[in-house]
Amino acid sequence: MAIERSQERGQDGSVIIVLDGNLVTSPSRRRNGRQIRELGSADRVDGFETQEVNTQGKKIRTVRDDETIELHRDQRFRTVPNEGGPGARA
Repeated sequence: MAIERSQERGQDGSVIIVLDGNLVTSPSRRRNGRQIRELGSADRVDGFETQEVNTQGKKIRTVRDDETIELHRDQRFRTVPNEGGPGARA
């Protein structure tokens, strides 16, 4: 039973991810694209998008600001300027 309880807490608890090459701690495992960017540098939030990348830095997919995903330990993301895609500033 103790193992089950710790696993349950792990789903809602904090998780360490990699954002723009830096280890950051998310207080929650469920975050959207903007919330992921907010874990990093403040000057890379507005006008940027969040991309999940593999260990070589190759893009896997874009995490939209209106899309909530579940984060996993050591999952990798990068922020890139938003060039008119979903969520671009007008």
